[in-house]
Amino acid sequence: MEKIAEIANRNISFEEYNTSKNWIAELPTENWCLIIVAEEENRNYFNEIIRKAIDRNVAHIHSVGKQHDLIHAMADEKLVFRDVDIEDHYLPKHLIMTTGQEDFENGIWFGLSATDSNETEIEQVIVLDVSRNARGKTIELIKRFELGYVPEN
Repeated sequence: MEKIAEIANRNISFEEYNTSKNWIAELPTENWCLIIVAEEENRNYFNEIIRKAIDRNVAHIHSVGKQHDLIHAMADEKLVFRDVDIEDHYLPKHLIMTTGQEDFENGIWFGLSATDSNETEIEQVIVLDVSRNARGKTIELIKRFELGYVPEN
């Protein structure tokens, strides 16, 4: 996992999703937000990411890109299934927030700056690039945010 910056007292890191790598081992286990960047639909990947994030006590799941609505809906569904015991899996005691936005700049900004949890303080933000082509523009954008840049919308 690549550490990129610290913004608003949150450590920001980047990881590229890769099925041949144990990317989950580096994820935090408390006080964190996951930003999923995805342009192409891959329900299997999204399902795995959401399940593992919940298992590691994520506080907020935020999705960015063309698949934001699907990821948001899948995360909400997974949380409901666990809450009503349709799936007999772990569910953290805190409420997990889910949001999404298609626009890249505004979506990343929101994920870094505006994601919140009333029940747990977010100290780390992990940007997970499922599309595997957003590393350069993500890091460049985060560096601009670190210098005070805010998108217009």
